[in-house]
Amino acid sequence: MNSSSDLKMRFIQWKIFLQGVNNLNDLINRSETFLHNNHQYYLVPFSKMDLVDSDRICLLTQWRAEHQYAYPTRFTCSEDRTFKWLAQFVLNNDNRVMFWVIDDYFKLLGHIGVARNNIGEFEIDNVLKAYTTNKGLFTKAQITLEKILNKEFNIANIYLNVLESNSRAVIFYKKLNYLPIKITSLIWKTEGTNKILVAGSPAQERIIRMEKKLIDSEIPSSRILTAGPSISNREIDYVYQATKFGWNQNHSDYIAKFENKFAEYVGSEYALCTSSCTGALHLALVALGIGPGDEVIVPDITWVATASAVSYVGATPVFADVDIKSWVLSVETIKKVVTKKTKAIIPVHLYGFGAPMQEIVEFANSKNIFVVEDAAPAVGTQIRGKYAGTFGQFGCFSFQGAKMLVSGEGGMIVTSDKTLIDRVRKLQDHGRKPGTFWIDEIGYKYKMNNLTAALGLAQIERVDVQIEKKRSIYKTYRSLLSDLTQLTFQEAVENTESICWMTSIQLNESVSASIKSLVDYLSQNNIDTRPVFPNIHTYPMWKTKKSNPNSHIISSRSINLPSGINMTNGALIKVTDMIRQWVKENV
Repeated sequence: MNSSSDLKMRFIQWKIFLQGVNNLNDLINRSETFLHNNHQYYLVPFSKMDLVDSDRICLLTQWRAEHQYAYPTRFTCSEDRTFKWLAQFVLNNDNRVMFWVIDDYFKLLGHIGVARNNIGEFEIDNVLKAYTTNKGLFTKAQITLEKILNKEFNIANIYLNVLESNSRAVIFYKKLNYLPIKITSLIWKTEGTNKILVAGSPAQERIIRMEKKLIDSEIPSSRILTAGPSISNREIDYVYQATKFGWNQNHSDYIAKFENKFAEYVGSEYALCTSSCTGALHLALVALGIGPGDEVIVPDITWVATASAVSYVGATPVFADVDIKSWVLSVETIKKVVTKKTKAIIPVHLYGFGAPMQEIVEFANSKNIFVVEDAAPAVGTQIRGKYAGTFGQFGCFSFQGAKMLVSGEGGMIVTSDKTLIDRVRKLQDHGRKPGTFWIDEIGYKYKMNNLTAALGLAQIERVDVQIEKKRSIYKTYRSLLSDLTQLTFQEAVENTESICWMTSIQLNESVSASIKSLVDYLSQNNIDTRPVFPNIHTYPMWKTKKSNPNSHIISSRSINLPSGINMTNGALIKVTDMIRQWVKENV
């Protein structure tokens, strides 16, 4: 879960993004829209633009004067004091973000905010409904803000404080499922021209602390999909900026930023954007000089691209079995297929579950064998405290639309070897001599464009919350299905920490029906699933006869469950209930 320091830093970065506006386009891109009664409304972040708008300062002053009864501090309202409050206590406060509520005619209807208290809890703050008779509007506004907070911070609970005498507000919050958890007696204390409520007795006023659990347990009526990305205003803004300004001399700005941020995140010296993870794997093998007559060990359960890249360079893919619990290569399964022709091993961190890289690299080094990590679905997976993709000569990643981090399509290749990254850069650029149009060898074009990189940059800046959500989905599935002995889950290797890109289950032999029967049953109940990859050695182009018993069991009896980042608790409950019902009928 989130640590307090991580949440604080993430909150500050979010605030900087929201308030970092220089014009109206920036402001719109950072605003959140919501629908109410067939009209569009906006949550528009407070920004420095408000400080130079005297009409808004005047309006805020007027609103405060009209709603003094709702505040625990009473003072004489003036535009000077409002300006100071806005500058010092909102815009320059690392623990507070506020939004205007605006209609589609840009009329200011009120405001709503969020603050972090001194123990790191999130609190709804400064809710003020001013000029609107549109019933239910602020209910929608607050629900929208709650969804934003859940998307950005993955928090389970949110709080607020309300004066007991403000009965309309108390009723409003109760309807939004905020429950009273504490009541504090207060007395009025005079400080200069101000009156402030402080703890004391006998009570002159009481403040109610309320809590809401941000767990959506409503059973969805729409189809529950296997995957799906998390897209925020950050992605929208970056892609807009790249679309409008990312050309000519700025044609690679977001590419460079994405590469630098990605390398920094995984702990690699260098990163190079590619058009796909497949392209990254191909470049890696070419850069390592692997070709005809060479053998490259790949797992028998993976996406076909792992082996296809081997064939692209004329080498022979050799299909190794995987560990029955973790579904990834182990040194033991590698040893069974290694030969004198073996020039490389491509471990795959299947579905975000890390292979035992330290042991694999030590074995490979002892045999003078290269290691290229296929970390396509494993951005953020940790292995003995290091990130997946940083153990071998190269690590290759994917941002295809179903992955945890998405850019539509795209990939990344990382290494800490300057000679290798220079070689890859040249190969990726058609074999061009850097800085010229002179081509002195056959090369390729596996490039990412600036627009795609802008989306990827926003995604890597939000990587931690997305990993937390994926792990939470896996943990919830295991908890809800823990009593079913008829199935098992893919397990993390010891000393690894999976990002759980996909949560997968395997049926054991006590279940009489096939895995296809379960897939069909779930589909009939509006639940999407995905089969685990076939044993790829069985594809006709390889012309290979193998016997990999673990891979066969996993492939024939396993599926990926719905694991999209936006999965709700209600969706998880429905999926597990349907699995439970099917197992009951088929044991």
